[in-house]
Amino acid sequence: MYIQGKYLLGGLQDISECLKIREEVFGGEQGFLSAAGEDADDKEAIFALAYETEKKEMPDGTVEETLLPVGTGRLIFLGDTYKIGRIAVKKEFRGKKYGDFIVRMLVDKAFSMGAKEVFVGAQKHAIPFYEKIGFIALNEEYFEDEIYHKVMKIMPMTCKRDCGKH
Repeated sequence: MYIQGKYLLGGLQDISECLKIREEVFGGEQGFLSAAGEDADDKEAIFALAYETEKKEMPDGTVEETLLPVGTGRLIFLGDTYKIGRIAVKKEFRGKKYGDFIVRMLVDKAFSMGAKEVFVGAQKHAIPFYEKIGFIALNEEYFEDEIYHKVMKIMPMTCKRDCGKH
């Protein structure tokens, strides 16, 4: 078993697997309805989709690969601001570094597109997760669907473990 990821361009490619994961995590688990469904930003976003990949040798000697979508997130560009969000990992796959993988994919994509910093609105329970990657909490905070969020940012010099090579 190993992790595999791909980028999808909202508005140009099928993002239904991403939306299913968001619905399950934000809608089903958290009751966070505004994050669960498709919104206007999805049409312009770059998505990261993580898979748990398993290779199985068949009796005839061929190898069959099974891709199971387990997590997603998106990157949006707002004027001069790069923002990641809607990071969601299915409950049964948490604790396996999929969230870390998705965030690093999106941060790396933003830096490769010229971002000097990338922002995220972190739910309170997720602040330590983002800090481990190198995000720094700012003084801005807000409530969305009655859930506390803290604005955080990352720059190449604060990124931990290789996401700031650009």
